[in-house]
Amino acid sequence: MCKVESKKGCEHPEKLKGKPEECTTEQIRECHSEVVEHPCVKQE
Repeated sequence: MCKVESKKGCEHPEKLKGKPEECTTEQIRECHSEVVEHPCVKQE
């Protein structure tokens, strides 16, 4: 049920409380398990 288009590319917009860039390490772990970088934040 991921919607990459919504909430500026967030994979779990229903759990998002602000912007994907503002997610805490705990929030990232809850949504994506153990990852090195937050996949919802686009790297430019």
